[in-house]
Amino acid sequence: MKRLFTQGAAAALALLMAACGGGSDRPAGVGGDRKLATTLGYTDPTGTGWRLVRQEASTDKRIVLGLVGPNDTTSRGVGFNLGLGRGVHFGTFADGAYAHDTGIFKLKGSNPDFEPYAGTDADPVLFASRLKGDKLLTTGVFQKDRTHGAKLLDKPVVQVVVELDEATSLQQGTKVAIAVVKARSIPDDIGGRNFQVDLETLEKAKMVDIPIQVGTLTAQ
Repeated sequence: MKRLFTQGAAAALALLMAACGGGSDRPAGVGGDRKLATTLGYTDPTGTGWRLVRQEASTDKRIVLGLVGPNDTTSRGVGFNLGLGRGVHFGTFADGAYAHDTGIFKLKGSNPDFEPYAGTDADPVLFASRLKGDKLLTTGVFQKDRTHGAKLLDKPVVQVVVELDEATSLQQGTKVAIAVVKARSIPDDIGGRNFQVDLETLEKAKMVDIPIQVGTLTAQ
């Protein structure tokens, strides 16, 4: 069962990687005398579900967004595709990656009494990020060791970066398109820790589609 869940999560991540989408900017108004934008602003969404919120590390040209989940809810992992409009691009972190794992989910095994593939630090870590074209970012962070408990989602579980193009053509006041194209989560209950491959356990191990709210990204 352990191997089955590991392979299933990896397959789900591969499927998520294959999805595509994007967006386009939407001017906030018209006027020939408007100036070109020099900074970016982001207003957090007002909902309480899965949402991308501005992080303290943001600057006037680099918006760091953290994915948080519904209060008092737990999960074992999440993956999503994020699309952008023109005039901005996805930035990278210090390690060169397009997403940052904040350490909420336990990505490595912890149980040496199981088979080596199920409980060692040598296990492949299910965390990835990459661009699909230049306007779609795919990232996923998944906790594959079933003996780790599900984690609370009240803190950012993964972060991404949006930056203003150096030679942007966006005018001040332009609202830039930003949208989650597709998102899936591993629920907290994926079946008991056992080696019985039954239909109930298989059903619980499936990833579920989730909505992720985004705020308003504005060129200023």
